[in-house]
Amino acid sequence: MTPYPRQQGVALITVLLVTAVATVIASEVVSRLYFHIQRNQAQQAQAQAYQYALGGEALVRQLLHQDYQENEFDQRTDRWAKLKPVYKFDQGQLTIQVVDLNSRLNINNLLSQDGQINDTSHEQFKRLFATLNIDQQRLDALLDWLDRDSLPKGLGSEDDEYLALDKPYRTANQALSHLSELTLLKGWDNQLLRLLAPHITVLPTTSDININTASAEVLTTLAKELDLQKAEALVTSRESNGFDSMDSFISHGELAGIKINSQLASVSSNYFLAYVESRFADSRIRLQSILYREPSTGELSLVSRDRNSRFLWPRPTDNPASGK
Repeated sequence: MTPYPRQQGVALITVLLVTAVATVIASEVVSRLYFHIQRNQAQQAQAQAYQYALGGEALVRQLLHQDYQENEFDQRTDRWAKLKPVYKFDQGQLTIQVVDLNSRLNINNLLSQDGQINDTSHEQFKRLFATLNIDQQRLDALLDWLDRDSLPKGLGSEDDEYLALDKPYRTANQALSHLSELTLLKGWDNQLLRLLAPHITVLPTTSDININTASAEVLTTLAKELDLQKAEALVTSRESNGFDSMDSFISHGELAGIKINSQLASVSSNYFLAYVESRFADSRIRLQSILYREPSTGELSLVSRDRNSRFLWPRPTDNPASGK
């Protein structure tokens, strides 16, 4: 018996519906499979870019250790300060720059072991702020952020002002662990940070200034009578060979009649910041690694490592002490 035409139509519609559903499912499976493949490839590229970046950091470690073995003092002509800017490889490249952090004033020098402000370091920062034409009120805010008491210094700010904010918080009352903490201070905006950042740092221990790598602005902090013009002359005179000792620095003609506290400075460095940017395929990894070089052995250890940090550290090329 021949089926009714209506039954034939229903069967055809059923077949078409099944085919459509199967097509949609197949399309979704292919789409998801493609997405997973792309994601896995991106993750592999990210992982490989990260390994290349770690390789760049390892290269910096090796150069700093070799420098320790070859030189008795650190200066802007050392090989770590004159790295090849770009290292190219298949499907990518490495960009490496090294900054001597002993070329900068360490904010944590401001804090004594008893939690109070170190007067000598305070005077250094006052001179730096004056040289850069920064309102001393900003320095007062920094002192109040660090010290353990609750009494505002000058025009500084303690807990009461920060707790009155829309999103309240307290002062740290301890040493800084990262330069980005400065963004929390009253009156410290991005413009101020960009102005100060090439001349300051945050280190876990107290540190002195390397006179061979410090900027002229930082050198002015070594003595009240050492103005910017004289400091710039010192920077110019060290270009060829640098100062091999504190005695050779103190005896320089520009420092005649100026008393330099030799305990605040040296001709060697222990802390370095390695900027490494790795590009592989479509992936990019940025590392900012602080390395500590043991003065007695030259061994390198990692202090901290920021990966793709959103905080805008100053580029080494912005720093007169970078050797670029």
